[in-house]
Amino acid sequence: MKFQIENYENMTVEEKLAALEAYEPDMSGFVAKSAFDKTASELAAAKKSLREKMSEDEVKAQKEAEERAALETRVKELEHERAVNGYMAAYTAMGYDEKLAKASAEALAKGDTHTVFENQKAFHAAREKALRAEILKATPAPAAGAPDTGVTQEAFDAMSYKERAALFNENPELYKQLNGGNE
Repeated sequence: MKFQIENYENMTVEEKLAALEAYEPDMSGFVAKSAFDKTASELAAAKKSLREKMSEDEVKAQKEAEERAALETRVKELEHERAVNGYMAAYTAMGYDEKLAKASAEALAKGDTHTVFENQKAFHAAREKALRAEILKATPAPAAGAPDTGVTQEAFDAMSYKERAALFNENPELYKQLNGGNE
């Protein structure tokens, strides 16, 4: 509530005290506390009597509505779980590990595409690393000694004199080996 005393800011202290003592606030928009408390208790009593007067059918209908709401909530939970399981199976089939597949499936079911793409990046990085390691394991070690030039004995035998001379100039060791030690 704001006081409305005219020219209050320009008054002296004595004038302000006199004005405040003479001030009569307008309480027409307010309700007395006793009247409010009486009305609130009457309202509570009316609600209680209404609940008591509810017919058996109304109580049954209210109970059914509550059960229906609980069932709808459970159906939504099961649909979400089913979607997550389906997505998880698809991610696992693509090669995702179980933890990443579950996180991606949950994100997809919630519509969180940012997390789905981040998980996809992580999967591709891990998959590329695994493929590189697999290729490295499968690559045979180079033979000890002279490097393999790709010239076989059959290829050497089929070479012309000019080709053999070029091989002799480029790799005399290989030429000796393929020519039976003769120069």
